[in-house]
Amino acid sequence: MTPAAARPDDEDGDYSDAAEQDVLVVLKLSNRLMGTHQERADLEAFAEELDDAVRDAGVGEYDGDELGGGECTLFFCGPDQDKLQAVLLPLLKRSPLARGGSIVKMVNGDPKRSAI
Repeated sequence: MTPAAARPDDEDGDYSDAAEQDVLVVLKLSNRLMGTHQERADLEAFAEELDDAVRDAGVGEYDGDELGGGECTLFFCGPDQDKLQAVLLPLLKRSPLARGGSIVKMVNGDPKRSAI
């Protein structure tokens, strides 16, 4: 979870903040609050797996999460939303943690949500 101000720049082969695009993964929790302790632990491990995948593919990074209201939102950023989604989607589709979840991308300033 790297804060935006501390992200590497293009000199290191990574993207700059100016080129950053966000992809949100919204996952349903088992209760209307913040899920169970085990569920949060499972989501933390899953987020690390997703981060490894997007970093290994060179398409971005995991930028943290937000829990509440019966949902867990995982934030990913990189220079190309479509490439991020292409790496994330197969992993999300095979995970029971992502059942009923969605991916949200900003397109022309509007959120575009698609089911996992």
